[in-house]
Amino acid sequence: MTEFYVNNSLNLTKSVKFNITLRYFVIDGAKGDHKWVLEIGTTHLDINNKPIQAKKIHNISAENLDQIIEEALSDMCSQIDWSPYVLDVDAPYVEELFPLDGTTVPISASIYVKLRDNLPAAGIDLSGMRVILNNSIQEFDITSEVSIKGDPYQYELKWSPSMRVYDTYD
Repeated sequence: MTEFYVNNSLNLTKSVKFNITLRYFVIDGAKGDHKWVLEIGTTHLDINNKPIQAKKIHNISAENLDQIIEEALSDMCSQIDWSPYVLDVDAPYVEELFPLDGTTVPISASIYVKLRDNLPAAGIDLSGMRVILNNSIQEFDITSEVSIKGDPYQYELKWSPSMRVYDTYD
């Protein structure tokens, strides 16, 4: 069993302890039938001052372990009263940008942007994001061509001209 603590990004003064156990079983009577069971629990009470039910997850693999843990923790954390919240007053910002000079960029240049939101924060919401490429003649919406990595507190956005199929003009 491993113990770890979770903080809400809008209340860094409150920590909730969770425990996680990964158990391996060989089922009697079934030759070679092996099962992994992941258990996640906490003694912290929910919003109504009642115990939060532990999660027992079967059918896990190395490929889905991270996602399973994230989903189980998200569900359990949604039952916790994290108040008092602090107000998120600082907007996200651009920490890195390439290329820097927007007027003398070669047509073959890739674009890289690192966005950050410092804690305490609600995080960066990319759901309404649009990325527009302007070549001083025409604008192109390249939002669907941008690769995005990271989490709501730090995203890296990358785009390369090799990702785009250009129209040819006579």
